[in-house]
Amino acid sequence: MTARPSFPVPAIAMLLALAAGWPVNAREAARGEGGEKAVTSPGPGSVELTVYRAPYGNGALDLRSLGGFAMVTETRKIRLPRGRAVLRFEGVAEGIIPVSAVIEGLPGGTVEKNRDARLLSPSSLVDGTLGRQVTVTRTDKVTGNKVSEEATIVAGPRPGVVLRTATGVETLRCSGLPERLEFAGVPAGLSSKPVLSVVTDSPSARTVSVRLSYIASGFDWRASYVATQASDGRSLDLFAWLSLGNGNPQGFADAQVRAVAGKVNRVATPMLRAAVGALRLQCFPLGTTTSNLREHDDIIVTASRGFESAPAMAMTAMSAPPPPAPPPPPPEDLGDLKLYRVPERVTVSPRSQKQVALLARGQVPFERRYRRPVYPGQRIEAVATTVVLVLRNKSEAGLGLALPAGSTALYANGQSGERLLLGLGSLTDRAEGETFRLAAGSSTQVVVTQQGGPARESVITASNANPFPVVLEVPIGSAGQKIKVDGAALDAVDGIATWSVTLAPRESAQLYYRF
Repeated sequence: MTARPSFPVPAIAMLLALAAGWPVNAREAARGEGGEKAVTSPGPGSVELTVYRAPYGNGALDLRSLGGFAMVTETRKIRLPRGRAVLRFEGVAEGIIPVSAVIEGLPGGTVEKNRDARLLSPSSLVDGTLGRQVTVTRTDKVTGNKVSEEATIVAGPRPGVVLRTATGVETLRCSGLPERLEFAGVPAGLSSKPVLSVVTDSPSARTVSVRLSYIASGFDWRASYVATQASDGRSLDLFAWLSLGNGNPQGFADAQVRAVAGKVNRVATPMLRAAVGALRLQCFPLGTTTSNLREHDDIIVTASRGFESAPAMAMTAMSAPPPPAPPPPPPEDLGDLKLYRVPERVTVSPRSQKQVALLARGQVPFERRYRRPVYPGQRIEAVATTVVLVLRNKSEAGLGLALPAGSTALYANGQSGERLLLGLGSLTDRAEGETFRLAAGSSTQVVVTQQGGPARESVITASNANPFPVVLEVPIGSAGQKIKVDGAALDAVDGIATWSVTLAPRESAQLYYRF
């Protein structure tokens, strides 16, 4: 019969906290495979995080499948012994690519490096304690009192845990009564955090500042633009968020964050997933019919060091609101890529999104236009057009900086002061000097009709029912397609032949073209 014990959250939490919280010198992983002394660095002192976008990422971030990556740079202070030693970097990102790791500051250099995929779990705890003594606490069937005795784990964790006690050999959880194991400590080589280990050879014992840099998957970022149209209908305020996604179970406290826009050449690199196993116990036939009782079984780790109690929370008076964040600096050139710096250190939590200010510009002028793409040979009848706000990415127009791709949202204030949404859209990467557009809804007052003529000819009819003039843009076909008209050439907008026409109030116009 099979029993699936439930491990109480406090017990597991204490186990993980103990593994993570012991001082370095107290957590000695005995020796490496070659007999080297082991030193553990539990975490970085400072972190820098440079995040690269997914090559074709768009839309909202999905933390379950982030296609970007990050360059993580950590600074750690480590006390090295003299001679050969195994140095364990705990708390690296789970998505680390081990071959990308670069370590600076080790006086003896790096002899070898490994990524340990075994994390602390009930299964690995039992596996690492094979052949060692544990304490079994169970309920006496006669008196109902809890009784403890020493035992040795002789097999496990699959398919079950077999113990040798003073009375013989038995299987854990097959007595039909609650049982728990107590372990004297965390086995060597196990950690509650992912570990990158390296072998180094220091000429003397010393404390060094080590800089660890590596590439890790499971990151991505997006730009989200929020524009508010001014009451004059001629300018807007433009603000952009940098939305950063971290799909790793590790957080990065007080990190210096940077984001890189553009496409980087990449090759597929397999990820090394951490092996975290639950403990599934199986009873062998012993004549009992109660081995499937769902009782609480505790796994407890004991040690000579105790936990310091958490300081009591002090009541503090309400303080003044913090000063506004400094304005984000302009992007920097990184070859053909663009680098955006977050001016303040931020904490990137595990498996979460973080939003920080990317840019802010006020009173940016725009032109209101109407737009409707058509394709040669397509037949459409009085189709509504899209209203767009055309902005020029130039310093004299209030911008003049590289704009990364992202989503756009345009708002306006109503007569009563309420905030109203005008349109949602998207923006591709725009270099300084380029023109871009923000979606501002649709119009049934300005419509486009296209009918076919003789072979490879079409006629477009545009109509304006508004009491004011409008500027209409009609892109025809795809980029690079040859579109011919008599008497004049069409403008090329983003590589597409475009008919641009100003329509007076309640005026119509036609365009005959060949393709």
